[in-house]
Amino acid sequence: MRCNINNEGFTTSTTISSNTLFHFTKNKENIISILKKGFKPHLCLENLNFVLSDIPNEESSEKLEHAIPMVCFCDIPLSQSKNIMKTYGDYGIGLSKDWGKKNNISPVLYAYQESAIVSAIEQMWVKLFNEGNFANELFDDIFWIYCFVKEYEGKLWDKEKRKYSNKNTRFYDEREWRFVPNLKYFMAYCLHKREFLEESLCDKKNRELEITVLNFRASDVKYIIVSSNVEIMDIISEIKQMDRYNEHEKCLLFTKLISVNQIEEDF
Repeated sequence: MRCNINNEGFTTSTTISSNTLFHFTKNKENIISILKKGFKPHLCLENLNFVLSDIPNEESSEKLEHAIPMVCFCDIPLSQSKNIMKTYGDYGIGLSKDWGKKNNISPVLYAYQESAIVSAIEQMWVKLFNEGNFANELFDDIFWIYCFVKEYEGKLWDKEKRKYSNKNTRFYDEREWRFVPNLKYFMAYCLHKREFLEESLCDKKNRELEITVLNFRASDVKYIIVSSNVEIMDIISEIKQMDRYNEHEKCLLFTKLISVNQIEEDF
């Protein structure tokens, strides 16, 4: 929180985080699907080579580019969400942070090469490599930490072009929170980059991940964001047909609808 002293000497504050976790997406159909069925974790490619820059016996530059199952959110006030929407899409759904905590959605740990946390993780990996035993619980624990580490800044993966963008992105500004399903055979659902790029294999794994839907109630929803005012009625029509909600819950969801036009004008 940033505090300022106004002309009358009173302390005011500017909020830099939110009580809402926002998930943004590229199209209206994705929002309708989330409202109908909840959040389905999908494989997302993460490049954490910076975490393991000095691991012995590892020559590949892609040694730690893995696709991890997750659902991503950002902890940003709606008034500051315009840049995020430019990157991830003009459609979104915001849910209460209390809901997020109850579902083990956690803020990611931002780091950079040679930072203290990266050095600590590297040392754990080195000890594991020296032991030569990757079937033990330590491997699972370290990889689980890895799932919640994000580079402070780097190249953004372009899903449509299936390659990294040339533009450098400061991921730290996104204040990401992440849901990673805690599956019994978690590593079986993760793919190395070369496997992730095989569309049929990636699609197969994403379908398997549908068993780990992240659900919510209508009362957990704080915002439903669409690109334009005219699309609000489209979402209302879709919600009316959803068996998942009773009439009271549907009316509650109608009140949560807001357009990017309104955000630009009023926030």
